[in-house]
Amino acid sequence: MALRPCAVAVLLSGAPMALAGCADETELLGVIDTPDATAGAVTAPFVLGADITWAQEDEANGATYVDDDRMAKDLLQLIAGHGFNYVRLRTFVDPTQPAPAPDGGTFAPYSSQGFGDLAHTVAYAKAVKAAGLGFLLDFHYSDYWADPGKQIKPAAWVADDLPALAADLQAYTTNAITALVAAGARPDLVQPGNDITPGIELTPGTPLGPSSSWPALGQLLKAAVAGVHAVDPTIGIMLHIDRCADATASAAWIESAIAQGVSFDVFGESCFVAYQGSSDAWAATFTALATQFPALKLAIAQYAGDPSDGAVIRRANDMIFGLPNHQGFGTFFWEPTHSGAWGSGLFTSSGTVYATVPGSIDQFDAMRAAYGR
Repeated sequence: MALRPCAVAVLLSGAPMALAGCADETELLGVIDTPDATAGAVTAPFVLGADITWAQEDEANGATYVDDDRMAKDLLQLIAGHGFNYVRLRTFVDPTQPAPAPDGGTFAPYSSQGFGDLAHTVAYAKAVKAAGLGFLLDFHYSDYWADPGKQIKPAAWVADDLPALAADLQAYTTNAITALVAAGARPDLVQPGNDITPGIELTPGTPLGPSSSWPALGQLLKAAVAGVHAVDPTIGIMLHIDRCADATASAAWIESAIAQGVSFDVFGESCFVAYQGSSDAWAATFTALATQFPALKLAIAQYAGDPSDGAVIRRANDMIFGLPNHQGFGTFFWEPTHSGAWGSGLFTSSGTVYATVPGSIDQFDAMRAAYGR
């Protein structure tokens, strides 16, 4: 059944009131797969978030963090003091496992010490929630990095066919959310899969392209959402791809997810100058998506500074904050204590001492004031 605009609004917002304007409400039966309430995750003030997953390992190795006043501070306290109100943590099935590379060979384990596994994620998420910050959980659904070039089945699921894979993925998701909730670290938002433009759980050697087999991907994403909502149906869901500069591909991906009956509240894009190009193209994409999907919250799921353009941080946030009808959910700065090929962070490092860069991190103080938070 083709989804009309009113049906799309109901699916994405979970709001029965959106049925007003549909010619025949019975046309929507069997399509709506979103809980009636997704609580504070999708109605919170504008999110200034950061993925700081590496910090847990850095701190285990002696890292300290120095603020603009040259005083050492707890990292969560430090970023909250500059206006951040959300933390994103990524988690892996078994990060101690090597992973088969799609083009042959083997990737060394993500972490031989297990950083990024469920136990480490629960421990760090407890600190995040205790600091009064929102929490986005990023499931990679792999033992290794999941990104546009690789979505590798974890070793524990490598022999699964599609039905078994969906069952294992759902059970793993439910177990993780159950453990977090029991520990007092309930996620406010969950991201099932990371940079899943090509799909998830692809075996090595699977050709990657702009989309995978959508019936299969839809089944896996619905299993993931069901795994979250079996524990708490009010937890919000964000889907995340990497087509920040391609409005057409992004819209087609969203439409495919909707057609498969995948329920979600927020759509996030990776927006790195190094990989997705100029922020002018990002603006065109988000403007187009806001127009086409007026009931969908939009976010930058990953971004960083640009060494050649100090204004890109503020420009990216103003772009999302300025979307019509408060559609801009917020942004998540990727690993602000580090810099790399993806872009520049908000800190410099000398040994195990990480010090803020005032001209960069202070932009978040200004945004907190400008956005009325």
